Amino acid sequence: MKKWFLIVLIMGTAVPAFGGGIDNKQNFSAAYVGSLSRNAATDGADAAAYNPAGLMQLKNGTYLEVDLQPFTFDYDHEFNGETYTASPNLIAPMAFGVHKREKWAVWGTFTINGGGGETEYENGNIITESVENLMNAGAFSPYIPSGGALSMPYAYAKSYDYTFTTGLSFDLHPMVSVSAGIRYVRTDKEVDLHGTYNGSYILARYDQEADGFGGVIGIDIHPSDKLNIGIRYDSQVNLDWETETDTSNQLGLILLNAFGRVDGQSYARDLPAVLALGLEWKVLPRLTLKPSFSYYFEKDADWDTQNDAVDGNSFELAMALQYDLNAAWSLTAGYLYIDVDMKPENFGIIEQMSPPLDCHAVAVGTRYRISEQITLILGISGYFYTDATAPADFSKGRPQVTYDKTLYIGGIGIQYRF
Repeated sequence: MKKWFLIVLIMGTAVPAFGGGIDNKQNFSAAYVGSLSRNAATDGADAAAYNPAGLMQLKNGTYLEVDLQPFTFDYDHEFNGETYTASPNLIAPMAFGVHKREKWAVWGTFTINGGGGETEYENGNIITESVENLMNAGAFSPYIPSGGALSMPYAYAKSYDYTFTTGLSFDLHPMVSVSAGIRYVRTDKEVDLHGTYNGSYILARYDQEADGFGGVIGIDIHPSDKLNIGIRYDSQVNLDWETETDTSNQLGLILLNAFGRVDGQSYARDLPAVLALGLEWKVLPRLTLKPSFSYYFEKDADWDTQNDAVDGNSFELAMALQYDLNAAWSLTAGYLYIDVDMKPENFGIIEQMSPPLDCHAVAVGTRYRISEQITLILGISGYFYTDATAPADFSKGRPQVTYDKTLYIGGIGIQYRF
């Protein structure tokens, strides 16, 4: 039981997962929110995040784009006949910059490739329930006596993977362009689990930080003005979380120290590599078909104690349609399917806070070219996840639990071309 409490307290908690694999995120822009498929994009500065080689099809100039994504979600843990919910409303900012000339372009992006907000269960959840059951069973005697109950349980996490990417794109041929870039990921995580057990207040709180570098390469093939193919590969980013526990109280420190969670201790949770493929096919003068496929190499990433928890790699399939009403207005609609190969009984604390479930998503959006310089992008999407139930495992203190979640995202972006 001590081993499982170590996992509960140490592995950290996570925040909403949307559009991607278990850790990776893909909702970088308002155009993505409104279509769910951008792997072959060539029509905006956000292509720097999805298809940087395709930037060579932009008009010459300097492009700046800022996007905001307000979102709301419901994460439910149902166990012992009760449902425990987290329902925050958050906003995620993104930014893109491109300077494009005849044969080359330089670009940079600020995105959130993992984490993405805050999760708060004011009345506890499956994590605090498992901890209570382990304490009740005497897993931490003599410091915490057996036979008690945890009152006013609370679980909170804040986590962001701030990602800065910059690179160059170049025309190799009238039908082929390539790109290469470097990525820096800086992650910050704050975890707060607390409650009162047999009259004693227990606070297990810690902060984690990690950073790492990776590479991005891409190729864009455009054999005609009706067909475009985008290919992008994001390398794995090695992340080794460094931990501070000095904000915990005495009982919290006793628990953390008993299981080796002390200041300076590290825990590996790499950001997996991604292979992204996309196609844009103008089937009619005003109608463009936009399929995308993304594959996440989670089995190759070092996830420390969870290396055997993933059965296979996640992938997603997306299909979008764009209809150009006229030179100023375009409408988009999209569908996304996410497949995650991880059984709920293998969820660690990260996945319990933000369950990686199979998902169907739909989206609608619009692009309005206000002038030659200014473009407004709007989108809205809904993610509808498939429920999953983990059987009871009393060695971990966990009763049978059903995970459920829904997510709604809005997107608004402004692009300015100099």
